[in-house]
Order: sequence, then structure tokens, then C-alpha cells
Amino acid sequence: MSVIVIDDQLVHYEVFGRGTPVLFLHGWLGSWRYWFPTMEVVANDFRAYSFDFWGFGDSPRQKTPENIQDYSAQIIRFLNELGIDRVSLVGHSMGGMVALHTAINYPNRVVCVVTVGAPIDGHSLSIPLKLTNYRFFANLLAKWPWLRRKLFRFFMGETEDPAEEEIIEDSMKATAKTIRSTIGSMLKTDLRQDLPRLRVPALIIHGSRDDIVQPRQVDLFTASPSAQVILLPHSRHFPFLDNATFFNQILLQFLHNTTQAHY
Repeated sequence: MSVIVIDDQLVHYEVFGRGTPVLFLHGWLGSWRYWFPTMEVVANDFRAYSFDFWGFGDSPRQKTPENIQDYSAQIIRFLNELGIDRVSLVGHSMGGMVALHTAINYPNRVVCVVTVGAPIDGHSLSIPLKLTNYRFFANLLAKWPWLRRKLFRFFMGETEDPAEEEIIEDSMKATAKTIRSTIGSMLKTDLRQDLPRLRVPALIIHGSRDDIVQPRQVDLFTASPSAQVILLPHSRHFPFLDNATFFNQILLQFLHNTTQAHY
């Protein structure tokens, strides 16, 4: 376990392997932990990093707002602290939205971007997630951990990760304020008008059975020359867990192709 201080706040991160850097970003209620199996594979060829966004996992929030813009700034500050000039970003769900926002606004710091089950328009989120933008439902998830655990397990589905209990336990760490603030920020975020400014190579992955983020979000990239879209027919919201072998294959191929062209 490694920790750095950014803006007088602790940021927990993990790192494996050697080579050009790849930064993995978790989604809503998640933590770095569910990226661990993917990072182990990627670390054979790259230096794989992942951190917990403020308010999630082991990065407690003290003063920084919990929203897409500030999480994007957290990425840049993280890179600066570790002396990383440019990085490949891989983001899931909320982390994918943050990754895309960062790639669009800081193209000089991003080699390529991979989004997995990411909402491009926040209104593509499912109704259960939208409800947590209301104080009553956010407080309910915070007050009843058994309910949050049950929902997270349901949406995660069957996985190939033997340590899924650790992933679920990490999902218990976000407070009601974090739950509500981050959902509210996603609902207010619409990156559709920014997509024409995407200049770095992008891989857009989505499970066609995703019941958290509308899979039709991938259609927004049909006119984007820098984006490659892959829809996985048998996957839900966590394709790197429910179809890990194939996911790792397409991810590594994309990372190798793009990093070889830019380093």
C-alpha cells in the first residue's frame, strides 16, 4: 500500500510492473481493488498504477469537491507528484467519464484513453443510480450497508476474481455525501459536445447487457476518427471481471499499438 499527499489530502495508490505507465481509474462505489487482476496482467509489459478517488476506498475526502472535474484534476496532480509526463488512461464507469474528460482537456498528458462502461452523458445512468442523487436514498445506502452490498454484488454479477468479497467491502467506504455528490456530478456532465475535441487514440468498450449505463452510449463515437468501439455481447457492467481473458487481450493489443506509436 502506497500513499502520497495531494492538496493536503492522502491519496492511496498501488503500482505494479515496469515500463510505460498505465493508470487505471475505478468507478462509482469502487476502489483500485477491482482492477487488481487486470493490473497483474498488464504489469507484465507496462507499469500499472491505480489510485482511489477522494471519498472512495482508502483516500478519505477532507476538503476537495467530489466531482468529475476535480477528479480529473486529481489525475494530473497525481502524475505531477510521481513525475509522470504522459500516461495511458483506463477508466471504468465514472472513472471512464473522468478519463475521457482528462484526455479531452489535457491531451498533452495522455497517450491514449480506454473507457469501460462509461457514461458520456450522465443521463444514461440507470434509474437506481439516479435515485441516489436524492438525499433520502443516498442516506439509505449509507445507513444500510447490507443493501449497498447486495446492490453492488448484483450489478457486478458473476466474476472470475476470487477476491470479490474484498471488492464489495471497499464499496462500503463511501459516505452518503460522496455517494450523492458523485452521482449528482455525473448527471450534470455531458461530454457529447466535447467529443470532437478528442485527439488521442481511444478504445470504447461496453457490455451489451450493461444494466447500469446505457450501452447505446457507444453510438456517440461513430463519427470520431480517433475512437475504436467494441461492444461485448455477453458482458454486463464489469467486462474486465466477467469476461477477463478476452478483455485483457483487446486491452493489451490496444495499449501496445498506441504506446509503440507514441514513445
